[in-house]
Amino acid sequence: MRTSRAVWLAGLAALAAEFAVAGLWSVRLAAADYWFTKETPEGTEKALALTPDQSAYYVLLALLVGDDHPSVAVAALRKAVTLNPSDARAWVELGLRYEAAGDLGAAEQTLLRAAAEDKTYLPRWTLLNYYFRHNDTDRFWYWAKAAVPMIYGDALPLFHLCGRVDEDGKLIDRLEIRKPEIQAAYLFYLLVAGRADLAGPSSRRLLMESRSADVPLLLDACDRLIDAHSVDDAVAIWNGLIHARRLPYGDFPEGVRPTLTNGDFAASPSGRGFDWRLPSLEGISAAREETAPGLRLTFSGAQAEAAEPLVQLVPVRERTAYELKFVYRTSGIGARTGLSWSIGEMGTGRSLKDGEDLASEEQVSQRMDFATPAGCRMVRLSLAYRRRPGTTRIAGYIVLRDVEVKPATQFPSDDGPRSRVMK
Repeated sequence: MRTSRAVWLAGLAALAAEFAVAGLWSVRLAAADYWFTKETPEGTEKALALTPDQSAYYVLLALLVGDDHPSVAVAALRKAVTLNPSDARAWVELGLRYEAAGDLGAAEQTLLRAAAEDKTYLPRWTLLNYYFRHNDTDRFWYWAKAAVPMIYGDALPLFHLCGRVDEDGKLIDRLEIRKPEIQAAYLFYLLVAGRADLAGPSSRRLLMESRSADVPLLLDACDRLIDAHSVDDAVAIWNGLIHARRLPYGDFPEGVRPTLTNGDFAASPSGRGFDWRLPSLEGISAAREETAPGLRLTFSGAQAEAAEPLVQLVPVRERTAYELKFVYRTSGIGARTGLSWSIGEMGTGRSLKDGEDLASEEQVSQRMDFATPAGCRMVRLSLAYRRRPGTTRIAGYIVLRDVEVKPATQFPSDDGPRSRVMK
């Protein structure tokens, strides 16, 4: 009995000792954590004195003292990676310290070790920056490509850095960017960086994804490409959106899109891309005709003496004859008062053709011929009002229907527009 009791008491004493040690260790951990959260060199050193096997404490110490005591920082980081070899952040910090000290061989190997330990974005981003700083373009592109699948959050810093190496608008192919959201981010980057002239290839790649969420961005790209006179790229976006049924301008076979958009005014003019633009002008209002599709422009008489209430930018071929056909009628607008079509060359502003004044109380069909000069890829078609001398400002309206621009069979003569009354 006495023996068993002695054994029981000994076991109880050992258990009590274990609890005491555990309690003491818990106190030490709590104290170390307290000093660690102070985020000061002194506090971190006290935390390490209590728990010297915590790699995270060494990393923090290196970050806190690095600028003033680089050798202390390097020693702390070496200790951190010894305690925890899988800590990529510690390897990254150590590599950057080696680089700052001029030990490029150790820096490169340490940063590569970080990438081997951690397959996420940070080590790859650090490596491509390292190779950028040291003008090693081959390795820069290797790590930029490796970083792309790991991108999280904002991809613009990567695009900016790549652009400083080589900006040709083909980064989607060069880095094999597969995620549509990152492709969209690259197109956005080109637009905000003022490189719309390079946005064609990325726009076409994004069009292939056919995502409704990308339509506003693609329309922005189309507008910027038009401003940059990159007509073919702008047309490719416009046609692509139409064929994907993202724009309400009818259906037609691939490659035979009408030259002019929304000529029947079946859709409200959007002011985007190659659709009609309706500038907001005092004294002039616009409304769609619903029963027979058309557009009504009403002049109050208080409008400016010169105004262009309706404009469309039309892609064309150079050295080509075209005819503008349209149906219209007016009310309250007298003959030779200054309302007519005007066609000018985009880029140069050179006038290609000014039509006769429009005035007819009956609905009539009219046509007007014009030709594009060498180098002309886009014309500006506008319904223009310019008050004729000796007349008062017009007060009335014009209704337009079935506006069409198409190649003509022969170059224009000097006979002027031809009209036919619609019955």
